[in-house]
Amino acid sequence: MPVLQVLGTVWLWSLIPIAVKVAHESFNFAFITFSRMALGTLIFALLELGSRRGLRFPPREKPARLPGPAWLPLRGWALIAGIGIGGDLLLYTLGLRYTSASAATLIVSTDGFILALLAVVVLRERMSKLKAAAGAAALAGLLLVGWNGQDLTSLLASEYLLGNLLVLSAACCWSLYGLGQRVLARTPGGSLFPIFLIGTAIAGAAALFQPPVHGEVDAGAVLSLLYLGLGGTGLAYILLVRGMAHLEAATVGLLGSTLPLFTMVEARLALGEQITLYLLAGAGMIIIGVALVMRHERVYGVRWPDEPPGA
Repeated sequence: MPVLQVLGTVWLWSLIPIAVKVAHESFNFAFITFSRMALGTLIFALLELGSRRGLRFPPREKPARLPGPAWLPLRGWALIAGIGIGGDLLLYTLGLRYTSASAATLIVSTDGFILALLAVVVLRERMSKLKAAAGAAALAGLLLVGWNGQDLTSLLASEYLLGNLLVLSAACCWSLYGLGQRVLARTPGGSLFPIFLIGTAIAGAAALFQPPVHGEVDAGAVLSLLYLGLGGTGLAYILLVRGMAHLEAATVGLLGSTLPLFTMVEARLALGEQITLYLLAGAGMIIIGVALVMRHERVYGVRWPDEPPGA
């Protein structure tokens, strides 16, 4: 069952770029992001209330055993994570206006490697040859996807370049979210609700600067909007958390590496997008990178730098 829960999350996430593409036909990117985050945050709040834990927020003081700058309180980490997830979804949604669903999914898959680098620098986690090889493989895959066989002049003039850069920026923002979530995961009040509440406020502020719609609103766009919040965010994260409670991080990562393959097939069927050899080669390199990162976790574990092996 845990494996099916994680695969369910991967499948729900694989449909997100397609749903965003459909929603773009009627709604502006900031309103799409705000609606998605607001619905997801509502689900997380209802889950917390239904479990009788209440809507918890991180305490003010950070336990000494947690890594990171000593001057940064837990609520500071929650703010960083909230800004990260808000920026991630805003940039990702905007980027999908200019690039394909398949390319966006491949590029955003590099967020795990960016997070690994940040964890080494900020949280003093271990850097190994496996992590370095994973980063090199991911970078090679990213370059293949971004290039996609175009000559340099066409690439620089292409709107796909802008879209791919926006999606890469989204991956960097997600790594900030992941860094904050990594610190908050072992603390009281480290639930998804406070982080997504901050992200929702950021997306809402961005939505104030543009009208919510730019065209005729049809049923497909509305259903896509509902899916993004209820399925792609709320249900997907709930399934992921439950699956991760019973699986190794390495197993979860390897299951998650199938996401680009799901999206490429679905984008081909739903949007008519072309699957090029460059996309397939890029997908292969990124999946190899994910496998190497997961191998690192099997060898070294996922403990804090100062945590004893038996903790």
